[in-house]
Amino acid sequence: MEHEETSKNTRTTCSLVRPFQMISISLLSLLVPLSFLFLSRLSLSSISPVTVSVLHQADVGVLYTILSLIIVFTLINNLSGKPECSVFHSHLYLCWVVLFVVQACVAFGIEGTMSTTMSITPDKSVFLASQERWVLVRVMFFLGLHEVMLMWFRVVVKPVVDDTVFGVYVVEERWSERAVVAMTFGLMWWWRLRDEVESLVVVAEVKRNLLVRLEGIDFVNWWMYYICVVIGVVKIFKGVLYFGNMLILTIKRLRKGCDESCVVLVDDDHV
Repeated sequence: MEHEETSKNTRTTCSLVRPFQMISISLLSLLVPLSFLFLSRLSLSSISPVTVSVLHQADVGVLYTILSLIIVFTLINNLSGKPECSVFHSHLYLCWVVLFVVQACVAFGIEGTMSTTMSITPDKSVFLASQERWVLVRVMFFLGLHEVMLMWFRVVVKPVVDDTVFGVYVVEERWSERAVVAMTFGLMWWWRLRDEVESLVVVAEVKRNLLVRLEGIDFVNWWMYYICVVIGVVKIFKGVLYFGNMLILTIKRLRKGCDESCVVLVDDDHV
């Protein structure tokens, strides 16, 4: 009786903390797309006539460094095909530090850009240049950025949230967790990213057309954008290979079953 009571209390507790865990995962996973949104607006400030004061150069450099490491690690993980990514799990305090730093940089940066008209009325030349970009490149970037967000969720967000909510890191990923991350990213893309993130590469093209000197940040933005595109290409290629292998295995099984049935029929006729 006491065991049943304990099990019931445990199930009740899990049912109460699960929504809190899902909400925390969805909000903290948004830090990656929000970082790209902030950096795209920051790149616009270099050609906008509005004087903007957002973050110190050190803070921007830290944010670029963390995002670059996550992007590179995502690319290596996709190329190697290793689903496990326990980089910081044995040192949970590193996850806390990285999460706090990124959250502080993004919060301060987004607040600074929201206070300007730059984020609402971007330069017309930037808008026209972004419309001319290939749809296929946008799709690949969308998929690649989603993979980067999943990596951020697995390496940093999930260990912190699980340790806070359950007191221990749960290695197994639930389909509901991945669905929440994907849905959150989709909503963020539809709300802001699809219209503004192209500034990461378009600004460099506009500067070149306007004969404005390109800065180091423009090359870093270009590099980050197209690494995400490469990640998306790798994801599509691996998906095509997976379905191709499944199709080949299915055909082989059908042929094997057909050959066995033919052998059985031949033996029956012989008898």
